[in-house]
Amino acid sequence: MSGLRDRLLRHMKTSPAHPSAPAASPEPTSPEASPPEASLGEAWEKLGTSLHHDERGSFPLRRRVFPLEHRHGQYRMGDLYEEAPLLAALLDGEEAAPEEMLFFDTETTGLGVGAGNVPFLLGAAYYRGGSFIVEQMLIRNPSEEVAMLHYFNRLLDRFRYVVSYNGRTFDWPILKNRYILNRLVLDKEDIRQVDFLYPSRSLWRNTLPSCRLSKVEESRLGHIRVDDVPGSLAPMLYFRFLAEGDPSVLAGVLDHNEQDVLSLACLASHFGRALGGKLELDQMEAEELFRLGVWLEKYGKQELAETAFERLLAMEGQERSLYCLELASLYKKRGQDERAVALWKQMVNGRQAAFLPSVAPYIELAMYYEHKAKQYSSALYYAEEAMNAAWRRASLNRLRPKEKDLLEDIRKRTERLRRKLLRTQAGS
Repeated sequence: MSGLRDRLLRHMKTSPAHPSAPAASPEPTSPEASPPEASLGEAWEKLGTSLHHDERGSFPLRRRVFPLEHRHGQYRMGDLYEEAPLLAALLDGEEAAPEEMLFFDTETTGLGVGAGNVPFLLGAAYYRGGSFIVEQMLIRNPSEEVAMLHYFNRLLDRFRYVVSYNGRTFDWPILKNRYILNRLVLDKEDIRQVDFLYPSRSLWRNTLPSCRLSKVEESRLGHIRVDDVPGSLAPMLYFRFLAEGDPSVLAGVLDHNEQDVLSLACLASHFGRALGGKLELDQMEAEELFRLGVWLEKYGKQELAETAFERLLAMEGQERSLYCLELASLYKKRGQDERAVALWKQMVNGRQAAFLPSVAPYIELAMYYEHKAKQYSSALYYAEEAMNAAWRRASLNRLRPKEKDLLEDIRKRTERLRRKLLRTQAGS
């Protein structure tokens, strides 16, 4: 990527289809002095772009306005006005209006975050005047990058939060690099970031095939893209545009980027509903119910978390039992020993349904009765049951070092409990 600028410049010089960008003027130029849209040509007009010009130069800009009633899957763009207050947990406890959020996504010439990766398309979307506005800033050659970055800098100044998907570790660092390399100052470099990749992974990393935005929007927002150009093809299509000079090559890239920022706004509504207890739990699998409860617990929504856990425990069969141990551990961490003990006992009482019985609930019960309840006979009973379960597992599998260590730990616990029980009986 080190020679990327030379490649771009070479394409700019050899392709007659590319109009040269006006040189940056040392004096501010009013918008009225901008070249007419026709200067971009018919092919650009078909993409819905116009030529933006200011004191730092020119670049193609596509601006599309969506009414609040516009549907993107099962959500309307205006739904965020109702759900935004519920997002406070993701915003460090502060409430924010939709107008304070800038939804942001880039298309770049590569996949890394190094200096050679250039964002050739910046997609930004926001709420203004009862509409959802998507602005897409594109560069046709390197000379337009400064003007694009200058425009984005002024746009960013109007917002408190940047909302992205993997933007914290990818899009934003790349953008900051471009400001540095172009000797520009990013005025709001430390603007607060809200990256929806992280809650998506917390909720769906074991439920969905992947946590790519396209998969999340299809399964959770109900939006299915038709003839979408994958983001991974964007660099190739951009270089094709540079070589051929045909803007129509970028039509699918622009549409893909637009879909991304629309999905970000709807995903904000979805997470707001989740934090407000508005999601339909009956349609969720055990895995998602458990992850939702843990996620809500993390953000202090204990009552809502408990609702998800209760729905999980109301399920029957193996699907439910897979999460009992983790849920019992959560109750133990909360100090809700009675609830944890009840779950551990359910697990050991249902052991005949499991081909390889779990040792963990026996050990947890032995620990509880030894250290909390001080009932050494019960503790010894569960320790011995743990030993039996461990040996059953070992007889069906090759005995590995960890299992040998486990057996030794249980043996030591059993011997200690026998001594404690003898001392207790002798003193009574």
